[in-house]
Amino acid sequence: MVKRFEVYIGIFQGVEKPCLIVSPDELNDTLSYALVAPITVSSSQLPTRVGIGLRGKKAYIAMDLIQPVNQADLKTKIGLLPEQIHRQIVELIQKIFEY
Repeated sequence: MVKRFEVYIGIFQGVEKPCLIVSPDELNDTLSYALVAPITVSSSQLPTRVGIGLRGKKAYIAMDLIQPVNQADLKTKIGLLPEQIHRQIVELIQKIFEY
């Protein structure tokens, strides 16, 4: 099973792309899908994009594009988000869905 804050290569419409698991472990352990935020190289200067380093390059977690993905389509774990960014991700999720 996948765990929250892990970074995976997932299959999105037939294309492999990195993503961050944002759904809680309780859901990840129970459901066949996980909620993920895609990781992109385009920041779009949005307040919902969190800058990170990924494989030696600048990348952005697109919290505005959270989507469900079948866990079977999460092919390769490539890392774990640094702990100092966990709080920022949780706060963005709360802010996006507070209304």
